[in-house]
Amino acid sequence: MIIKEYQEFKPVQRALGLKADGLPGPKTLAAVALRLRCHEIWSAVQAAVNVTPDGIPGPKTAAAIAAALGIEMPRRWPTQSEVWSGNSIFGKAGSGLVTVNLPYLLRLAWEPETTVRRLTCHEAVEESLLRIFQRTLDHYGLARIQALGLDLFGGCYNERKISGGSKPSMHSWGIAVDVDPDHNGLKVHKPQARLSGTDYDAFWEFVEAEGGVSLGRERDYDWMHFQFARL
Repeated sequence: MIIKEYQEFKPVQRALGLKADGLPGPKTLAAVALRLRCHEIWSAVQAAVNVTPDGIPGPKTAAAIAAALGIEMPRRWPTQSEVWSGNSIFGKAGSGLVTVNLPYLLRLAWEPETTVRRLTCHEAVEESLLRIFQRTLDHYGLARIQALGLDLFGGCYNERKISGGSKPSMHSWGIAVDVDPDHNGLKVHKPQARLSGTDYDAFWEFVEAEGGVSLGRERDYDWMHFQFARL
């Protein structure tokens, strides 16, 4: 059976101490089966969590396993295609915008001597963004945030095209944020991209806990960018 990648399985894998790659293969199956005390086949796992057994570990299976194991799943945001259609919860580009007061000052990446305390985003992601920034402050402290460049703000709402593409960027809806662009450029890969270092793992976990998607963590490019739209 060909195993597809499912982002929904990543929180389950992290909670089980596995590599969070979204591929529910033999290691994931064995770990889940051990915790649920069932036979090591997906149909048995599905039966154990009251999902119709079909042997295919998709999103419904991931959600049911998470509920059975007491794992909190992140919010499931629309896909990029759904956002581009204009029929998602985000509506048309430029609509539903709000101004958010942040828990700490950000430095403009292109003008670090200038600081901002607010950013413009879509109202649907306001609470998630605030939680990400607050958890970052609580975990790292301001001095560590500044040392790591996590306060270098590259932008949020900005109606423009995707870099090198013809479709609108997720920034056009105010559902994407860029962090420290000078050290995490579009074509900079790990380990050269600063945000790919282990010092930033906690930050990315805060992003992913809100359902945010890091292009760096998912595709190893554009490490500065995270968005509230699935790939």
